[in-house]
Amino acid sequence: MIKSRIREILYCDDTEEQRYAMRRILEGAGYTVIEASTGAEALERLHSGILAVVLDVKLPDISGYDVCRRIKADSRTAAIPVLQISASFADPALRAQGLQGGADAYVAQPVHSAELLSLVAALIRSHESERTVRFQAEVSRQLSMSLDYNETLATIERVFVPRFADLCTVLLRSPGQPSTHHAPAQPFLSLGHADGQALPPDLVEAAAEVSRAGYPRLIHADSGPAEGLALPGRRAAACDILLAPLAVGRKQIGALVFAVDGVDRQYQLGNLPLAQDLADRAALALQNSSLYSAQRAAQEALVQSEKLAAAGRLSAAIAHEINNPLEAITNLMYLIDTSDEITPVIKGYVQEALSELSRLTHIARQSLGFYRELTGPQVFDLNESIDDTLNIYMKRFTAKHIQVECRYCPGRLEVCAVKGEVRQVISNLLVNAYDALPENGRLTIETERCAPLPDSDDVPRVAFRVIDDGPGIPPETQARIFEPFFTTKQGTGTGLGLWVSDTIVSKHGGTIDVTTRTEDPGRGTTFEVILPMTRTESQER
Repeated sequence: MIKSRIREILYCDDTEEQRYAMRRILEGAGYTVIEASTGAEALERLHSGILAVVLDVKLPDISGYDVCRRIKADSRTAAIPVLQISASFADPALRAQGLQGGADAYVAQPVHSAELLSLVAALIRSHESERTVRFQAEVSRQLSMSLDYNETLATIERVFVPRFADLCTVLLRSPGQPSTHHAPAQPFLSLGHADGQALPPDLVEAAAEVSRAGYPRLIHADSGPAEGLALPGRRAAACDILLAPLAVGRKQIGALVFAVDGVDRQYQLGNLPLAQDLADRAALALQNSSLYSAQRAAQEALVQSEKLAAAGRLSAAIAHEINNPLEAITNLMYLIDTSDEITPVIKGYVQEALSELSRLTHIARQSLGFYRELTGPQVFDLNESIDDTLNIYMKRFTAKHIQVECRYCPGRLEVCAVKGEVRQVISNLLVNAYDALPENGRLTIETERCAPLPDSDDVPRVAFRVIDDGPGIPPETQARIFEPFFTTKQGTGTGLGLWVSDTIVSKHGGTIDVTTRTEDPGRGTTFEVILPMTRTESQER
């Protein structure tokens, strides 16, 4: 496929004079001749890089027929063409025996030099064509193994090395740039390669021009953009370069940059069609993986949409079924609260229960529209709201021997939000921390004022953090914790808590972030919620 500067041919003959004459003929045609006088010596000097074997039939130790059979029986050398040569090949029976032994051609002595060179060249061309077809099939197989876009890109930069290149780099068209042959040349996005070396700017510009023109280009070593590109593991600074456009139809994707060291191997004009064929296969693989990724994203979005629709239908049914019992319980609790017979302690419990019933009723009534507000936002103290919510769970934390520490920012932290929704966020984070913490764990709750964001009209912000020293969240789980219906609490979790919390916080113009560590020291998880403060609070500061 790629012409090597050293083109080796193995010639085996027991006659020294004949070897000398044959070597002169082959070396005159640019070949490097490896000589052998016996069949055993020929097999010892044979290697997979040899282009062809010229083999005398009559050898002193083993016949040329047996040497040929052994060459063809070894998978590493089976594809190397073998030309058998003998003065006795005029006998048809001997010719048949030679061909049956695996020889690719034969010639009778005395052989004319022109005939010999023509036969050798034809055998090498046939051998290289077979290698090319096998290589193209292997490239297609490798590129079709994955439909992941990033894996396809990595495969493209790997599959052509080292058989067609010492280095292959994918250059992709910059997002938003025109993608037709009439588009002007512009810089590409380079993926780089294994050693992280950036391509020379002139080479990137040449690749952009090749992509625009739609035709491959050969750049020889020591000329123009080829200078200055060092290959991994090699000292040579000059390389032969092949540039091939990546395109599917009229849609330009980018370009492929193939490079060989220019010393041991070199590109020729005859390599341009193969380079373009390989680029076309790569472009098709990229398009297929891109379409598959888009289809998969659409399918996932459709599944998520159906899940949310099902949740909406379920929420409507739940709201309808529990509203009446909730109203009855609320009325009964109200009667108990207004009774003269209850003690002050019980009255406190009843008022707390009424508060939670009110919040539950609020959630039930608004579940179908996902918190379409009926009462609207109000100004309240975040510290107080956290404290009230924490008191509901303190018995659970105490029973698990979890140490709770509160570090509230002094003074009032006034926010303008839907109080019940913010309390739900606090509740979700506290429940998650409780589930994550082991016996004798530690929970810390912090609040503080934060600086305004740029371009936020100088509105200050307030943050609260829920910090636990539990086992932490593994990376593969952390990436999905805000997805609806994703849960690690098999049998007990709905997978909606953090998704609902994220939606509530985003609706109020805030953010929710998580930092976690699964190894000591510093093992544990921190959820941080940041909300904008009220204008009144801003003016007080």
